[in-house]
Amino acid sequence: MSGQETSMEPFHNVAAAEIDSEAFEKILSASEPVKYSQGDVIMASGSDSQSICYVEKGTVEVSYSTKGTNIVVALIGQGELFGEIGFFDGVSRVRNVRAVENSTLRIWERDQVLRIRSEDPGLYGSFVTLMAQSICNKFRRVLEDREPLTGYAASLSTGKRTFREARAIPEHLFVTEEWRLVNRLVEQCKADFFGLGYELQREKGEEVSEERRLECRGILDRFNDGLQDCISLIDDEQIEEYLWGFVFKEIFPYFMRSRFAERAFYKPKGYAGDFLMMEMIYQNRPDGDGKLGRLVDEWCINTAAARAVRGRRELLSSILESWCEKHRSREAATRILNLACGSNRELFDFLGRYKRTESIEATCVDADTEALEYTNRHVNVVPHRAAVRFMQDNVIKWALGRVRHKLGQMDIIYSAGLTDYLDRKLLQALARQSYEHLKPGGVFVVGNFGLNNPNRAMMEHLLQWNLIHRSEDDLRNIFLNTPFGKNIDVLSESEGINLFAVARKQPEGSLTV
Repeated sequence: MSGQETSMEPFHNVAAAEIDSEAFEKILSASEPVKYSQGDVIMASGSDSQSICYVEKGTVEVSYSTKGTNIVVALIGQGELFGEIGFFDGVSRVRNVRAVENSTLRIWERDQVLRIRSEDPGLYGSFVTLMAQSICNKFRRVLEDREPLTGYAASLSTGKRTFREARAIPEHLFVTEEWRLVNRLVEQCKADFFGLGYELQREKGEEVSEERRLECRGILDRFNDGLQDCISLIDDEQIEEYLWGFVFKEIFPYFMRSRFAERAFYKPKGYAGDFLMMEMIYQNRPDGDGKLGRLVDEWCINTAAARAVRGRRELLSSILESWCEKHRSREAATRILNLACGSNRELFDFLGRYKRTESIEATCVDADTEALEYTNRHVNVVPHRAAVRFMQDNVIKWALGRVRHKLGQMDIIYSAGLTDYLDRKLLQALARQSYEHLKPGGVFVVGNFGLNNPNRAMMEHLLQWNLIHRSEDDLRNIFLNTPFGKNIDVLSESEGINLFAVARKQPEGSLTV
């Protein structure tokens, strides 16, 4: 390979300036280029770790298989090394590597490297430096990720659910109008639940009558409305914590009979809104402790906020279908990237009815491998011919530019339920990164709960489920300071609760607004 054919830019991806271009050329010349066609297996899990590879052209995919689902963990592109850690420690490969497009690699087997060591110690030193620099870069990225990821994890957690030693209640609390309002609301709700429980005991069998179902719905609707009123009426910071704590202590046991409310509060994955919670809403099959638990669960998964989640699934599916139909190309596939994808219901709703799925390439990214496995086993069951890739990674790392996967340019990038956990700076970082990964004319779509969420008080003060609610103006102002500028529309699902920013990257040759 001549110096004219070698790009020095990729070289800087793996090595610092200590390795000059001449040494790099010598290292490359010690191995013949090997060509792989799209889909070819380069390395298989369990094989001996005796080689190190350099991607001269194309992109390769690193993955592993779990419960029948292929999970992608990295996309490695031109100018990058892989296999160097296994080369040093000799441990068998634990990942599969295949070409995702026609690719050219340089591969050095152990005997070749040992020959370089004996014949040209100086070149061998350069080679070791090259590998060491690559390994250091990878581990440095891991260390640098810790602080922003810790902050992100905190933003997904409850924020307020801390347990402290008992404190004396302010004496003036019980003579305030706020206390009278909250106490009356709570005591009425408890009395109503007591009456409902008595009537449920009198009914024979496990079935619940429509009369009792409507009665429970009325109790919880009135309580929810009262909580919403409290948000604007409780404005004294000195007593606010005590009042909401009283509401939580008295009503918490009733809500925890609901399987949905129980999962929302305890957050077994460390954050609210995980894919199994969304599945509870999508499937709408009430479950709980006894008759009362099932009734509370039925109410929880049919609140306006829950209906908005089902509505956003329908809206996103229709956006995907409409955009793909209007902008499809006969020459190239339509490439879709779903960030923090969860169970991907909206994507497979779309694929299940779209007539040209062979033209679709979708990459579904989530940090939770269980969500990806669930999608493949239970959601990816509709007939389609799309190319779907499941990829494990943290979207925040990607937004901050800490992930260097060679994803390529996308036509559509979207996320259904992520941005209402992100502060302004993180959302703008996500928008900028998405802009860079969009083709000209591509679209970026993100959902965010709006200000008129009628279940906000219940979510925040009973379930400790805290979202960043935003208005249409909030979303427009956030995107104004990104490359998208004013090129966005704001839509909502049928409930008018979940807003969606639809931001467009201007086609080539058009003026940026």
